[in-house]
Amino acid sequence: MYTAYAAETALEYLTAKSDGKVIIIEWRASAEKGIHHYEVERASGDQLYRNIATIDARGQMYSYRFVDEDALMKGDKQQIVGNVYSYRLRAIGYDNSSSVSNSVSVAHSISGIRRTWGMIKEMFR
Repeated sequence: MYTAYAAETALEYLTAKSDGKVIIIEWRASAEKGIHHYEVERASGDQLYRNIATIDARGQMYSYRFVDEDALMKGDKQQIVGNVYSYRLRAIGYDNSSSVSNSVSVAHSISGIRRTWGMIKEMFR
């Protein structure tokens, strides 16, 4: 018989770092009770957080990693030069309950060549 539990998670860590091309978000849960999946949420500037990825829960002590390849092209063109992004996790339980982690921020700057190429690609989308 299946028993539903409210979403409870305890994170050991949540980090976000930029390598100049992408932003890498990593976390580890020391406890995952009733967690079905995680939603990775991103905000920049005065924007609200929005879901950018869904990652299935794999059990406590599992290290997760998500690569945000789309941060470069989000927001208005002025923000592409060097933007600060905030990330957080929303843990969704089997019963659809949820809990939200603290947020982490990262400055994302790209090279002039990548910035120019990214702007050219964006014009044709």
